[in-house]
Order: sequence, then C-alpha cells, then structure tokens
Amino acid sequence: MKFSHKYIIVGAGSAGCVLANKLSEDPKNSVLLIEAGPMDNFSAIKMPLAASSLFKNKKYGWCYETEPEINLNNRAINWPRGKTLGGSSSINGMLYIRGQAEDYENWESLGNPEWGYRDLIKYFINLENNQNYQDQFHGNFGPLWVETYEKNLDASLAFLEACKENNFKLNKDFNGSDQEGYGQYQVNIKNGKRFSSADAFLKPILDRPNLDLLTSTRVEKIIFSGKKAIGVKIKNAKGFNIIACTSEVILSGGSINSPQILMLSGIGSKTQMERHGISCIKDIPGVGQNLQDHLTVNISCKIKNLDTFSELMTPFKMINNLYEYYFSKNGLMTYPASDIGVFFKTNQNISRPDAQIHFAPGAGKYNKNGAMKPSTGITASVCNLRPKSRGHLELTSSRADDSPKIVANYLSEPEDLKVMIDGVKKTREIFKTNVMKNLSATETLPGKNCITDQDIEEFIRNNALSVYHPVGTCKMGIGPECVVNNDLKVKGLQGLRVADASIFPEIISGNTNATCNVIGAKCADLILKS
Repeated sequence: MKFSHKYIIVGAGSAGCVLANKLSEDPKNSVLLIEAGPMDNFSAIKMPLAASSLFKNKKYGWCYETEPEINLNNRAINWPRGKTLGGSSSINGMLYIRGQAEDYENWESLGNPEWGYRDLIKYFINLENNQNYQDQFHGNFGPLWVETYEKNLDASLAFLEACKENNFKLNKDFNGSDQEGYGQYQVNIKNGKRFSSADAFLKPILDRPNLDLLTSTRVEKIIFSGKKAIGVKIKNAKGFNIIACTSEVILSGGSINSPQILMLSGIGSKTQMERHGISCIKDIPGVGQNLQDHLTVNISCKIKNLDTFSELMTPFKMINNLYEYYFSKNGLMTYPASDIGVFFKTNQNISRPDAQIHFAPGAGKYNKNGAMKPSTGITASVCNLRPKSRGHLELTSSRADDSPKIVANYLSEPEDLKVMIDGVKKTREIFKTNVMKNLSATETLPGKNCITDQDIEEFIRNNALSVYHPVGTCKMGIGPECVVNNDLKVKGLQGLRVADASIFPEIISGNTNATCNVIGAKCADLILKS
C-alpha cells in the first residue's frame, strides 16, 4: 500500500463504499478507503434474522449508548452502529426506504440547491437494481439489489388484512409516487442473504489496482497544513502512522464518528476543544449539534392459531431453521427486522404521513447483550417520522478511543410526544379489528391498564427505543450552525468534505440507509466535477 493517495475516504459504510466505487472508476485516481472495523465475514452479518445479535457485538459494532435521557425516565438508550465493511448496512434491518419527496424539497429550501427530490431521484434510480418494479421511480440495472419481501408468515398477512379493515389504503410501493398506506417492505436481501453497501458497491471492485483498503484501522485525526487537509493519522495493530493525501479527505464515518474526528482534529466548538487540550484549527460550533433520531415504541399482542417467531424458534425447530438456511438460503432465517410497514397521518390536518409502523410477527425483549429474546406474539413498532427535538454530541477526552457523550434529547419538544401518543392510539386500533379478534389478540404492551393519554405518555417514557437513525451532526446548509455547504465541503477549510448521514439538515420520513448511498454517489460527482 502507498502512503500517499489522491483521495482518502474515512469509513467503509453506506456512503463510503459508494464513494470508493465512484472515485476509483478512473484509474488515474488513487483512492484509500479506511475502515475502523474488520472484514464482514461473520456468518451472523449475512443471516437476516440474526441482525439483533449484532447490536452489542463489539467486534463488528461501536456499541454506543446515549446519556441517561431525562424525558425517557433517565434511561440510557442503545445506539448500535456498524463497525465493519458496509458500516451500519451490515447490521441494520435491511429495509429500503427513500423517504418522501417533500423531505428533500425541504433540504433544498434550507439553502441547499440541487439537493431537492428532482435532483436526487436520479441517484436513487441509478443505484438501484429493483426486482419488482420497472417504472419511472425505479432502476433495474444498478449495483444495489432491492426486492419486496414476500415470504411473509401468516401472522404478517393477518396484519395486512387488519390494516385493510381499519381503512388504511394499500400501498404496494413505499418508494413510488406516494408513501402513505400499508404494504410489504422492500429490502436489501439477495438470495436469502443480507446485501449490504459493501456487497453492492465495494466487493465487486476490490481488485482495482488504484484502490487500497485498510481494515481494523482507526483514524485518530486529520492532518492539516494551515487550513488544508493533507492527510490522516491512523492507528492499527502496527501502531500509529501518517498517510498523506494530495487532493481530498472525505469523512464518511457516520453521525457519531465524523463529528468526533472533526473535533479531535481541531474543527468544532473552540471552547469545547480547548477544554480537552485540542488546538482549534477552525471554530465551527455546529459540529456535533443538530442531532436527530427516530424514536419508536412497541405495541405487542399475543395471538392464537398462528405461529410467530417464538413458536418457530424453539431449540428443536431452530435446528431445522438453520439447516434450511445454510443449505438452501430459505426459511425463517431470511426474515428482515420488519416485513410489513404502515405510513400514516396522526391527524387529518397534515398533508403527509408523520408516523411509521414497523411490524414483525414476533415479540420479546432485548437482553443485556442486545439480542432479542423472543416471546409469543406480534409487534407493531410506531415512530414519529419528523421529530422536532434536537440533541448533540460532546467529546469526553482528546483520545479517539473514548466514545463521545451522546445526548439525544428525545421528546424535548412537546409536539414530538403528542405525535407518539397519537401514533400509539392509532396503532392500537389495528389490533382491535375483527381480523385480530378472530386470532384472540390480547395486548401485552402497553396492556389493558394503559387507558388515558397520561398512561400512554408514561408507557412511552418507560419503553421507547431508538430506530437507530442518528443524523444531522454535520449539518449541510448556509446558516452559522451549518458545518458543510451544499458541495459537502467543510466551511472555511480546503481538501475536506463530509459525506454521510451527519450532513442531513433534517431527518427524512423513513429509514435512512438508502439516502446515505445517494449522498456517497452525489459527493463523488461533486468531487469529480470540481
């Protein structure tokens, strides 16, 4: 490996893999991709239903937690982030959701020209290899495999019928002309295996002679000459080293690691950095601010006459499940985190859905290791799509090995709590339909004693969890609180960009992974055209 490259990409996640692919297409471009974690050759990564077993795996994930959240009765909330090839696309629920067109129109209105829906839809289309739809909204020749999950258990099909009975409209394509309604999720699962961003964009091109990959290597900080990024300081099993960069360093570490690296490098709040003995290169107080995430809460019911995960995952049946998976890549272990979705309005005075349900034919609680322990039943998790609450990150030391302080600040805005309460009430209505009565559905969460809005509020504060969609900590835009401009360059510096979920000005209406792929592709275009 050379110790000088034209481009250095920090983070082989959902954006970084796309960037490495696009920038290395030209053999004249020398590209180095640095990933803090190991290769993604762990069997649980490829097995869709094993996703939750990775949430507290310190080898393949960062295993972050928030500070005790004051509005969640002082509970620390688990924030798993991927630390391997593919980043969080290697441990996520594999759902392919783009959000709403209005989300991106809003981005553009906040001072980000050419980031509207009409600008970004072409990237979604070009990256996608959709197995179910051939129309103006979808691509069929891109690297990213997308298919509708159709191996649903009967319990999931019953939930679809319950949604119909409750007068939700059927939506066969959440990524088409309109997001509202109920239907089956599209997923990044190919031939029964997780199809991560690494599978789509990186592994097919690893043999390019102008692309170098460093795994199990942490970037300690960015090296500057004046205001220009000229390299990175790394740490791995061989010790510390400096790698030079002749053109640009691109941070794609995600919404926690990218702002942390910036602050460790002297870019962020001068006051905060000097508190830890870090010399300020550029005072940008917005670094680590504007933190947003989707908060969710589970509504669970026991049912009769239909199998759920619990009945299908007894020790004896698991032997058959694993046998079927390893020899044919079929069966229960091909299940994503959720197979049925609903996007709905919590009140009819708004123009577009503000809540999302992730349904799964299973129930349970997370154990101390972060894995889900199944119990009999089904679960509909409901989240507020566009929360108003904002959190932040803070350094805890000048050491890259020390995790930053994460303050999500969930439910700090009263409107967010109202949307959650209304979302719970509307979700509970689905379980009161005749379809569910015929299955003898009995609510276990929140339970029969949860009646009033005050009861629901307390239930939310005691039980709500993250959907694992942190964004916004290196905000894109023109205001003083913004970190990067619309070409993703860090303001006031040269040779440095950020391309990942941290640049979201505002969170989108749905799962965030597909948008991160698009950010990587657009960043590559911005670089190559500059």
